[in-house]
Amino acid sequence: MHRSLSWSTFAIAALGFFVFDLCGCAITSSGDKLPDGGAGGAATVDSASAANVTATGTGGGEFATSSGVGGAGDECDNILEVTYRDFTEAHPDFEMPFSGDVVRRQLMEPLLGADKRPVFLDAIGCPPDPNDPLGCANWKPSEPVITSGATFADWYHTVDGVNQAFGKTITLTEDPPGSENYVFDSASFFPLGPNEGFGVSPVGNNPNGKNFLFTTEIHLNFTYQEGQVFTFRGDDDLWIFVNNRIALDLGSMHGPEQGEIDFDAMAGILAISPGGVYAMDIFHAERHTSGSNFRFETNIACFVPVEVPE
Repeated sequence: MHRSLSWSTFAIAALGFFVFDLCGCAITSSGDKLPDGGAGGAATVDSASAANVTATGTGGGEFATSSGVGGAGDECDNILEVTYRDFTEAHPDFEMPFSGDVVRRQLMEPLLGADKRPVFLDAIGCPPDPNDPLGCANWKPSEPVITSGATFADWYHTVDGVNQAFGKTITLTEDPPGSENYVFDSASFFPLGPNEGFGVSPVGNNPNGKNFLFTTEIHLNFTYQEGQVFTFRGDDDLWIFVNNRIALDLGSMHGPEQGEIDFDAMAGILAISPGGVYAMDIFHAERHTSGSNFRFETNIACFVPVEVPE
């Protein structure tokens, strides 16, 4: 969703960067343990529809493989497997009458659930403290931005009659070529076409006929190396968990906002050490008209998809 009010971090809330360094990534089968408690796994897809979603205006370049660095070889890829779930305005959390104002933190529990999905904590949350990557400001809004834990349970689980799931991909490109800086950037992020899922939604207030109202789910493994950074800019909600711990918290409906994961600065919070293989679990939602932005940038050059059961 795009508003004149400022969003907060997945700018999808400002300017976003997925930055991954060259890494040796070792894929694990679903349920295998990773260092420091991270659990492996990758998303299963309930729909037969699959298509690439590529960044606009970014350069070419291939992801480096980890040969000679850790044995993942061609398991490393610049193509991320994604599960999208399409909703309509009939769902109480999508196209809500109150469309949000600022980023809301602490809508979710700080630890990922046993099913590798976020766990609902609070319907209102708190505005961000600009000096603390996960902290709250000293005031609290009054309007809820999620109806309840029961309604939130639909977001990242496929529910007949409530949502429809689609397996697609996002391609990261090296920008500029040879820089080992990888980007996906879309100022018109509509991965589901007008004839997919429930089609154009919402029905009103949608003059361009776009398919808004969807969620995005990505599960990866990566090897943490010093100097890695991940930046996201976009709208609406965005939560990233690293080693099962919240690392980027840009919840609520808002305009494009930006947030960054500095892995070195947050290593203690995330319980990660250089050379360890960890899970990264990404959850996004586009919940309100009238814009959809999605950008991440990283110097992490090796992602390995993992399977997470529905």
